Order: sequence, then C-alpha cells, then structure tokens
Amino acid sequence: MFDYEKITGIDELREKIPPELQAWYHFGTILELHYDSRVIDEFYCDYTNTLTMLLTDRDQRYRIGLTLYNVKGNMNFDMANGLFSGFTIDEYQHPVSDVNFHLYSDEQDIEFELYCEKIRAVLHNS
Repeated sequence: MFDYEKITGIDELREKIPPELQAWYHFGTILELHYDSRVIDEFYCDYTNTLTMLLTDRDQRYRIGLTLYNVKGNMNFDMANGLFSGFTIDEYQHPVSDVNFHLYSDEQDIEFELYCEKIRAVLHNS
C-alpha cells in the first residue's frame, strides 16, 4: 500500500491504482528520466537538484510521474546485465536536516541510493 503522509499527490494514487499494485516495486520500468540543477542563490553558489522519472507497471496500464526535490545520493545502472525491477521509499518520521525520504533498490547490480527533501507523485493517463 502507498502508506505515506508527506508525498504530495499520494492520495490520488491510492484512489485510482488497485491495492495489489500499490507498491513501488511494481513500477520498475522507467520510461523517462530527467535531472535538473537549479540555482537558488547565485552569490553563494547555492543550488538544488531535481530528478523526475516517468514510471510504469509491467503491463504499462498505469504511469506515475515522480519528482524528487533537493536530491542527494547515487544512481548507477549496470547496462550489461542490470534489470531495474523497482525500488522502495522510506519516509522519515523525524527527518534529519533536509532529508525526508530515502529511495533505494535491493538489486545487486544497481546502485540506487537517493535521499530527498520532497516528493511529488502524479498519475498520468496511459
């Protein structure tokens, strides 16, 4: 179940996606991946990183746009034999600094360790 409090838009996903698909590992196909770095304060060279992914389930029936704000961490794929079959999101109840979420994969040949301040989820028409 999508049992999160702080993910913006999670209520729509809970309403429209069947309970048996409400786990992130079902959405392991990345159709699009965009990374952006935006300047917050040019004088102090302060910036924020944004990562946007368009995810779909195995049957491509549902598509979720997931945007991570103020992202830190590593994301590497082994293209020779890596199969990305989904990930997990931990929501911290008592966040440290600007980290409220931890996203990671349990697969051996993928390094997917991301931390972020905010997540927005949007259900796209498929």
